[in-house]
Amino acid sequence: MLHAALAFLPFAAFLAVLPGPATAMVIQSAARGGRARAMRATLGDAAGLALWAVASMLGVSALLVASQVAFTTLKIVGAMILIAYGFAAVRAARRGEPAHAPAARRGAFRMGVMTALTNPKVGLFYIALLPQFVPQGTAVLPATLLLAGIQISLSCAWYFVLASAVGRARRAFENRRAQIQAATGALMIGFGLKVLADQR
Repeated sequence: MLHAALAFLPFAAFLAVLPGPATAMVIQSAARGGRARAMRATLGDAAGLALWAVASMLGVSALLVASQVAFTTLKIVGAMILIAYGFAAVRAARRGEPAHAPAARRGAFRMGVMTALTNPKVGLFYIALLPQFVPQGTAVLPATLLLAGIQISLSCAWYFVLASAVGRARRAFENRRAQIQAATGALMIGFGLKVLADQR
């Protein structure tokens, strides 16, 4: 199992840094509320990924593979959530709304969870790629949980680095905070539109 985990590391690292909806979500969170808000969003994303890992073992991910309707529906829901969060960020930037209120902090975690859960490609990843790294004769459940844990940990580490970088840039350009927030909100809208346009 150790050899399988080591072989899986490069794939997990690549997937962690590959730009996607979660990347846009973390960047927007850091631009809106600094590193602390982005960390909460990252933890929410990790929780969503963990739920996908469990769902894949229960066969839910297989439904996405078998059903074009289920895949498309989840994709559209995810894209609309990204677009809605993006517009909300742009609107908040224009109004100069504070981002450190308790509701905003809770919203960051919830946004992370929703971003992960409404990304059908995460489900496909867990059902299509993870089983290939489980050694023959190894108990599937603990092996899958271990590999999922590696991928989630690497994703969190990357997003923490990203959040710190954006947070520092936000402080450095304090007088342009609203513009940065609006730009990252537009980035989320762009990712949402890209998700809608992507073919399966």
